Amino acid sequence: MKSYIKVILSMLIWGTLPIFVSNIPCSSPEIVMWRIIFGMIFLIAAFALTKKKSGMEIYKKYAPKLLFTGILMGFNWVALFEAYRWVDVSIATLTYYLAPIIVMIASVFLFREHAGIAKILGTASAVAGMIIVTGVNVGGEDPFKGIILGLISAVCYSCVTLLNKTTKGLSGLEMTILQLAGAAIAMIPYNLFTHDGPWLNLMSSGGLFAISVGLVHTGIALFLYFSAIQELPAQSVALCSYIDPASALIFAAIFLGDMLSPLQLLGALMILGGAAMGEIFGNRSKKPI
Repeated sequence: MKSYIKVILSMLIWGTLPIFVSNIPCSSPEIVMWRIIFGMIFLIAAFALTKKKSGMEIYKKYAPKLLFTGILMGFNWVALFEAYRWVDVSIATLTYYLAPIIVMIASVFLFREHAGIAKILGTASAVAGMIIVTGVNVGGEDPFKGIILGLISAVCYSCVTLLNKTTKGLSGLEMTILQLAGAAIAMIPYNLFTHDGPWLNLMSSGGLFAISVGLVHTGIALFLYFSAIQELPAQSVALCSYIDPASALIFAAIFLGDMLSPLQLLGALMILGGAAMGEIFGNRSKKPI
């Protein structure tokens, strides 16, 4: 139950991300860079205060893999934000949230997790809800390019989740620091190469929102997420991932004034209901295939 609470909290935190990002006056890649920088500052400070640290041998064993997954996480963010440039946001989002389906299918073969009918139906409900919520209007400067970038983002996100399932012996705090370091390797050079114009003033209101995104939405949320997925089935993590877009829709309606149609409310309920159904009824059978 503790691990489920961690995953759900991380998804709810990420669901508020559009509220904060909408108040940051800079490009999406730059926002991601500030996320990484301030997220690492927070986590390294927390790590310095903790008394429980893993031995050097386990760091040597897992550090290369975690740095690699961090780089994948950075590419995941870059590909997703680039997808937004070329195709409608709804299509990019829908494509990105194919990642939980990839995780669910892969977990059957990699971890021998049972794919019960409840989880299959729950996932189908969540995907159908995503289609209803986002609305499938294919548009943009280059929809094909945008969809490919969205798929790349989904594959990167899936690989991060699956590879983290194979990491044992490190705390969620240690895993998150190493992976953010890997993400920094990818994202900081990307920003230095593509950035144009003045950098964000961190003392402004937008800068304070960026710092908050780094501390809360990156440092705290990633710590909760990575520490929980080691203890939960990959399929459960995949289903819970759909709480993120559903909660984002609800929070945007409450805090940003975005109007929700009855059909969108139905889609959100299908997402949350599908995730709940897959977990409540799917976990009654633990027998592997």
